Amino acid sequence: MPPKINGCYIPPDRVRHFAKRALPEEVYEVLENEDDPALWIRTKALGNSPAYLVYGRTLAGRLLIIPGIVLLEPPLKNLFMPVTVREMTRTERQYYLRQNR
Repeated sequence: MPPKINGCYIPPDRVRHFAKRALPEEVYEVLENEDDPALWIRTKALGNSPAYLVYGRTLAGRLLIIPGIVLLEPPLKNLFMPVTVREMTRTERQYYLRQNR
């Protein structure tokens, strides 16, 4: 995770949304995988909140992309909040694998 991000917060409504594509545990696996660290790409901010596309691999080997924002207000300050999660497309997989050599 980038230095100012202290963890991840997944709101209950997002858990139901993610269930269609990935388990919440898989999101945490991607974000916290120290053996195969996720690739964090900064994108256009949403308001004042920094936004990222996170490319990574689950422990089972699934390649996921997780768009999300960094929350800036207490009590959730500096937590990454995923907006959605999905399998990477072929182009995204190629990009991720090239960057993670």
